[in-house]
Amino acid sequence: MMTISGRPHLFCKVKSGSSALFWHDNWTDLGPLIELTGANGPRVTGIQRMATVNQACRGSSWLLSRGRHPILKLLRDCLPLDLPSSLSNELDVYLWKNSESDPPGDFSSSKTWTYLHPAGPSLPWTKPLWFQERVPKHTFIMWIVMRDRLITRDKLRSWGLNVPQSCLLCDSQPETKNHLLFDCNYAKEVWTDFFGHHTFTLPSSIEEVVEWSDSPSRQKKVNIICKLLVQAIVYSIWRERNARLHTSMSKPVHILVKEIQLLLRTKLFGLDRSIAPSSSSVSSAFGQEDSFLSTWFGLFQP
Repeated sequence: MMTISGRPHLFCKVKSGSSALFWHDNWTDLGPLIELTGANGPRVTGIQRMATVNQACRGSSWLLSRGRHPILKLLRDCLPLDLPSSLSNELDVYLWKNSESDPPGDFSSSKTWTYLHPAGPSLPWTKPLWFQERVPKHTFIMWIVMRDRLITRDKLRSWGLNVPQSCLLCDSQPETKNHLLFDCNYAKEVWTDFFGHHTFTLPSSIEEVVEWSDSPSRQKKVNIICKLLVQAIVYSIWRERNARLHTSMSKPVHILVKEIQLLLRTKLFGLDRSIAPSSSSVSSAFGQEDSFLSTWFGLFQP
């Protein structure tokens, strides 16, 4: 017999009834009959606990007495009347239900895994994180940020560690995730250098900025650049913070900005190179479509 966890997924298509268990197999689409009648089912009906389907038949009818016991009445309503007369010499067929909505059929490991491990609710920040053109190490740090797993000083202190509370970048406010990456004067200068002009208006927290970066513009290339840039800024600020902690060396804002610019230009150059010539010559109302680099220099690094 199947284990309890697997039994609901196994369905038996009765042919001869010689291997399908009357009480324990799901052959009526109602689940195992023993679960409907309870443990008293075999005693009340006289059908043995391990009887097969064909052993529960006599001729063209079921081996059920005419009594008025509730279990007998329940079984009369559940059992298919025409099955005993349709039994053949073919072997019974066991099928697998990959989910409650799927009809019985062939076993699928992927569908069964999905059914047993349903995906959680979709989070609004996953789409702007896991996009095709991402830089993996930048996305990983951003993923840690969005899951609130970034080990800032406020988190260390909440764990009982005796560490200073001041921000490593400005040394004037307690170091929290949002302060370090967004509200700190050092971080603000970095964000302003790239997004300070009138074209963009950033939200007020790092979580909102990530969601905003998914579609800040109607232009696809601008949206991709914004997602890349947001992640590169967060990655670079976090790296600068750790460098100050572990090496006591610091960079002024304009140096960090130049490093981010170089990161983006290198990535965008690679994206332009990866586009086939036939797809990069799409005409627009103003001629050929702008490349990633020309879009970058037009909006983010004039």
